[in-house]
Amino acid sequence: MDSKKVKQIVRQLQRTFDSWDYDKAIQGSNDEATTRDFLIHDFFEKLGYSKIDDFSHEYIADVGGKRGRKVDIAITLGKNAPQIIVECKKLGTSFTDNHFRQLNEYLHYTPSAKVGILTNGTVYQFYTRDTSSTTGLYPTPFYTFDLENFDSADLEMLALFNRATFEMNDIIEEAEEIYYLEKFDDALLDVLANPPEAMLKEICYKMGAKRVNDQATNQVKELINSISLKTALDRLIQKEVKSSNSGIITTEEEKKAYSVIKTIIALTNKIKNSELDRIGYRDLKGSFTILVDDNQNKKICAIKLGERSKSIDINGKVYQIDNTSVASLTSLKKELVESALYNLK
Repeated sequence: MDSKKVKQIVRQLQRTFDSWDYDKAIQGSNDEATTRDFLIHDFFEKLGYSKIDDFSHEYIADVGGKRGRKVDIAITLGKNAPQIIVECKKLGTSFTDNHFRQLNEYLHYTPSAKVGILTNGTVYQFYTRDTSSTTGLYPTPFYTFDLENFDSADLEMLALFNRATFEMNDIIEEAEEIYYLEKFDDALLDVLANPPEAMLKEICYKMGAKRVNDQATNQVKELINSISLKTALDRLIQKEVKSSNSGIITTEEEKKAYSVIKTIIALTNKIKNSELDRIGYRDLKGSFTILVDDNQNKKICAIKLGERSKSIDINGKVYQIDNTSVASLTSLKKELVESALYNLK
């Protein structure tokens, strides 16, 4: 979906939610059934779904040999089989692992469904199938929408579920990208804990070795541990302080934001790998800037991470973000990629 269309849908959703007296719906939601009737139905109707044509309470999933179990809401999108399964809980319910397992079971025994939603009427957690396994859904939501606390970035993600422009492939692609980026920390830890041969050889050559054999790489492998990594991290921080010309220490949250944003940009096929090396950051007092060629006039974005407020400025437009999580920043993928392309010219 192009950015112009997304912005139109976001404006439409904003007007729709602004005019919805959901406080009244909340007051009438005393149990699971009324939560579903007063809040959840209305939520999907405001996204353009029709009770008659798009969803049903009559779909039966035979879960683990238990026959005749009806799912709370099966969204069919006018097709014969469910495309989305919605598990509804009473207003105010705090989600547990058991709630997720219940939703996961329904998806596991409903092959046609690609997306699962767990909701208590105000909070909506969106999941997709884990393509790397046969167990069902990814264990964490790729997106969470809170009816009582959302911003324009949240609405941009929700726009993917707008009925008039709904494309399951776009949703799956977006979710896979978010899940992919969320694996970064685990992947980095795994590489450092179990360094590959190529990495060990590179370290040997950096140490001045003229010839590298198994004995040399094994010696280096033994040197890589929490103590040596902590020493290297301290030196890296000192290097960043010296290069900043201001004595400012780049925080872990800023580093994470830079890593996530650069990875988001790297995933597009519009930018060559050689061009990615031109992207870096400059940490100044009160501003953390991601830019091209270390040129302040080629600014991709600027991030401000205060204790009470966090925001990202892209081409003069400021977006409020909840945090520097993958999901929060990925919602601005189009804007970040467009800014990077412009400044890499």
